[in-house]
Amino acid sequence: MSGGAGILGTSWALLSNRNVRVFAVTGLVSGVYLGMLNGVLQLFPVSLGFSVAALGLLQAFGNRFSGIAASVVQPFAGHYADIQGRRRVIVLGSVTTISSMVLFVGAGVTKDWVVLFAAFVLFGVSTLGSPASQALLAESVEMDPRKMNVAYSLVFFLFAAPGVVTPYVAGQMAGVLGYGSIFVLAAGLESVDLYLYLKELSETRHMMPPGPGETGRGFSFRESLRLPKGFLGIFATLAFDSFAFGISSSIIYAIMSDAFGFDLSEIGLVIGVLSLAIIGSQYPATKLLLILGPRRTTAFSEFLGVVLMAGWALASTLPEFIALSVVFGVSVATWVPGVQSMLMASSPPRERGSIGGKVAAFRGLVAFPAPILGGLLYQSVGYQAPMLASFVGAVITVVMIWRLIPEANAGVPAALTG
Repeated sequence: MSGGAGILGTSWALLSNRNVRVFAVTGLVSGVYLGMLNGVLQLFPVSLGFSVAALGLLQAFGNRFSGIAASVVQPFAGHYADIQGRRRVIVLGSVTTISSMVLFVGAGVTKDWVVLFAAFVLFGVSTLGSPASQALLAESVEMDPRKMNVAYSLVFFLFAAPGVVTPYVAGQMAGVLGYGSIFVLAAGLESVDLYLYLKELSETRHMMPPGPGETGRGFSFRESLRLPKGFLGIFATLAFDSFAFGISSSIIYAIMSDAFGFDLSEIGLVIGVLSLAIIGSQYPATKLLLILGPRRTTAFSEFLGVVLMAGWALASTLPEFIALSVVFGVSVATWVPGVQSMLMASSPPRERGSIGGKVAAFRGLVAFPAPILGGLLYQSVGYQAPMLASFVGAVITVVMIWRLIPEANAGVPAALTG
């Protein structure tokens, strides 16, 4: 596993597992339309006549990574997945995604703020299947740490691959057919994912032996929200990272359009380079994760975030933003698999779905004001203000990673290892 053949050979071997194949294919399919939506969802409200500040409010509620809707639903969905099974929660998340796309089409037709707000909220709610997906993938590879590292990297690579071209395609489609065509395509592609989840995905919860006192347990709201012992440092660090990045990254493409006049095709090019950088750096990022472990890998990723925010504060031309997308891509490629591996390796067997959901909730509740703050800073102070705020936040997050996340056992909290 330490050499290149080990990573590539393990990736190929993992694809013989049916569940890994399902996530590989659905990741690829989802990557097509989510790559298109990445820039579209920031420019779509502006095209309807709403301000960047209004976009910040929409992102605060509907952002898939740090919005209120995603934060509220994921801890309950994760706990439910631990009790009743992963697969049904993943299916429900897919159905919710399709429903949100239908509402986005309706918002384009009606130009109604309420419909647009509902579409964003439902898009955030659609992440309810994310904790269950992470747990099911980890359990499908027997919780082997090295297999998990490679499996998460493989699925993330396939998810990111379409983003090389789809953001540019989205710009062309929006120009010729309108934004609604993108949402219709997204609903159709997610329907393919839903079919695969229903027909091919196998449940894994039953594979995990029950822990002490876990036999026959039922759903508990209190258990859904309980902060796991030993996880406060990890939770706080990931939450502050989301807040720092959310100030700028959740509205950066709308700001680029408003401040510098970039159209959707140019922004699609910037996003495409981001995806290309993620793909190009995924292999070395996987090797780095295997060598350094999750804590050091995420610290390196966050340092690149510091560089990114400083660059965004100084950039004003398309070539500059394209170059910074390369930095952004390497940062993402090292961050996502590292964090996922750290959380799954740290989680008690019967709380793997819950941990992912609780992290999302804690992160979202801390970070949801970030897009609002970013939009207000931009409107009242100017372009550089949200970028500099994110820069300071990223610096603080680097310190938090080193001080609050333990080194031992690849990031496993001391309370779970001692």
